[in-house]
Amino acid sequence: MVAHDDPGSQPAVPLSRSSRALLGLLNVLTFVFERLSIDRGVALGAAFGRVWDRMGAPRTRRVRDQLAMAMPDVDVVRREEWAREVFVHFGRGLAELVILRGRRRRELLDRVEVEGLEHVEAAERLSPSGGVVMVTAHCGNWELACAKVASMGIPMSVVYRNLRQPALDEMLLGIRGAGQRSAEEASRLEQIPMGRAGIRFVRALDAGRKVLVLLDQDARPEEGVFVSFFDRPASTRGGPLALAALRGVPVLPAFVRRSPDGRTHSLRIQAALQLEDGASDEEEVLRRNVQRVTAVIEKEIRESPGQWIWTHRRWRTQPPLCDDDHGPP
Repeated sequence: MVAHDDPGSQPAVPLSRSSRALLGLLNVLTFVFERLSIDRGVALGAAFGRVWDRMGAPRTRRVRDQLAMAMPDVDVVRREEWAREVFVHFGRGLAELVILRGRRRRELLDRVEVEGLEHVEAAERLSPSGGVVMVTAHCGNWELACAKVASMGIPMSVVYRNLRQPALDEMLLGIRGAGQRSAEEASRLEQIPMGRAGIRFVRALDAGRKVLVLLDQDARPEEGVFVSFFDRPASTRGGPLALAALRGVPVLPAFVRRSPDGRTHSLRIQAALQLEDGASDEEEVLRRNVQRVTAVIEKEIRESPGQWIWTHRRWRTQPPLCDDDHGPP
């Protein structure tokens, strides 16, 4: 991972040859996409996704297997439509990330409509510090939504998981913070790598920041609690909700969804969830709260299955008694 101006960031690590090559490719793609309209660029990304799916490239089978496992009662033809949509959406999202790196960034951000800011204001009034935890999932183009919120001047702290490819990490970190011209603007977006996030998470809440976490990924046994997700046990991080309870701050769901025409996006911030007290020191209370949040995420996915990352092995970690009979696909 490369160094950033934030004093809490990691020291610079030299990029490998493959990472430098990937960054070079991204720069070339950025140059090309700047010569296209946004609509043509996104259409090109959609075409890439269709070709990837038709070729049966990596993870196409996993998407279909997990859709069948999660929604076995849905007609196979409908699930096949969703599977194709997953890769079309993925290709569009990649194109939009490339566009965000270039001079059409503002034009693309203008295509994101934000609803529910009144819920953020209400949560600030309920919070002892003004800090708020916002939970979301890998639905829609969440990176585009993050960039949109940062551009609005809302002080955000984003908890993220490092990717295996440092070049992609560098690209995403830059995309989230790009367009911030002054030190004051840059301070509005803090990026906290998962794994050592606890102290910085609490400090961000105490400073009145809005801390964004994604709670739809598989968690290691030592950091997760098992809850039901599409009627199967799924290991889910509970730390963010425990810390929110510890500091007494509200938890708001927020999701972004691509419109049916594929051009625009709607980021919808919901009212604060009614969670139980005591999640910071009672494991069963924490589990029930994580289940409550997971149910909200599942509802969002069910409403638009083609816009979630079915490529991720969400059910990989299983309780010991489930390993033999209900292992992940």
